[in-house]
Amino acid sequence: MAWPDSFEKAYLRWRRFVPSRLLYHPQHFEILALERRFAAQPQERAAWVDAKLRTLLTGALRHVPHYRDTIKVPDAELAQAPAMELLQRFPVLEKAEVMAAQNRFLDERFKSPLMHYATSGGSSGEGIGLWRNKRLADIERAFFTFHWAPAGFSFDKARLLRIGADARAQAHEPPCRVVGNRLMLSPYHVNEQHRGAIVAALREFRPQCIHAYPSLAAALAELLQGMRPEDCGLDALRGVVLASEPATAAQLATTHAAFGVPIIVNYGLTERTNIAFARYEPGRPLRYRFDALYGVNENRDWQGLPEIVGTSLWNDVMPLIRYATRDFGRIDEQGVCERLEGRAQEFLVDRNGARMPGLSIVIDEVTWDFVRLYQVQQERPGAIRIAVVPREAPLSEVQRAFVLDAQLKRWGSFFDVELVEVDDIPPAANGKRKLVVSLVQA
Repeated sequence: MAWPDSFEKAYLRWRRFVPSRLLYHPQHFEILALERRFAAQPQERAAWVDAKLRTLLTGALRHVPHYRDTIKVPDAELAQAPAMELLQRFPVLEKAEVMAAQNRFLDERFKSPLMHYATSGGSSGEGIGLWRNKRLADIERAFFTFHWAPAGFSFDKARLLRIGADARAQAHEPPCRVVGNRLMLSPYHVNEQHRGAIVAALREFRPQCIHAYPSLAAALAELLQGMRPEDCGLDALRGVVLASEPATAAQLATTHAAFGVPIIVNYGLTERTNIAFARYEPGRPLRYRFDALYGVNENRDWQGLPEIVGTSLWNDVMPLIRYATRDFGRIDEQGVCERLEGRAQEFLVDRNGARMPGLSIVIDEVTWDFVRLYQVQQERPGAIRIAVVPREAPLSEVQRAFVLDAQLKRWGSFFDVELVEVDDIPPAANGKRKLVVSLVQA
């Protein structure tokens, strides 16, 4: 075993016994204190954000080559003009622009061999690479720690059931393994074949919180349907936290019905310019609140859609200022987004050439009695295919007509609609299961 691997395993095994102050950067705790302070005194938040934003912009203009060479702001304005006005001097930043000259977005003060370079293909398939250090990682953890704490979440102290890309295992390997305070459940193994092994692992581990992709939390809920919490090792469960995929109403309802604990959903992105959280309330759509201490959240019109634009207040290592996320949802003055409409590649093109949120194509609640999974697929403008996985037996003609007629009634004026039955909709290589797959160019 390589020394770094051995060290990491030992760290993960014993970190729950180490005081948090020794694990995380001091700014981790600064953020937790600020969140509590502004929850009690929200009127003080605006002044704090103004000062934090001014510091970020000043550092970028003086020490980041891209901004220093392209944006000129006199020192007097930099010191005295409202920070939000200064922010508007920065043009909206596109992913392609960052990737064309990544090193020019690095702050010259932070160049260090200890920095970590992470790459991601992203949900759009267009890759991006970012430089980070441990301080930024600990800052990120603070926001999750604060917002997910009501669901029993803690990175280092709670017993977590993790179902995500980092828990992947090969087909011949066991579905579960314990890594420190986490029980890792492979996203490819959440099925009837491995039910016995999964239940045995849960009973031994007794997780306090589930941290998963929404589709996989729902798949686990279905797998354990009918079992009492004490029989499947979930009697200590306090909450479910979901991230990395769009969470559908059906997935949330299934998860809540099975586990009966608070569910908190996260919106975020690899570039870490925006973060938002929503608490599930049965029968209601998710209502996301963007955290104003994390970053400045804006909307801009992109082809008639409200694109989310973000500026992290904390990422001074590789600041992405007014970054165009290609995610869509209208954010009000209080930071509330009533509906996240998805990402650019999740939009569908109707027969008139207009773009429509793919997440709006949903199947009726009663359909879940005989459908286990579905996916909306588009290969050409004006036509969609709804692929469904039957719950047990193949769909009857009456059931097929019910599903198809309901979609034609809603979307027949926009799309030709086809219904197909498939054996499965497997997770992609990253462990996520896509709700919308479009091959039509944006």
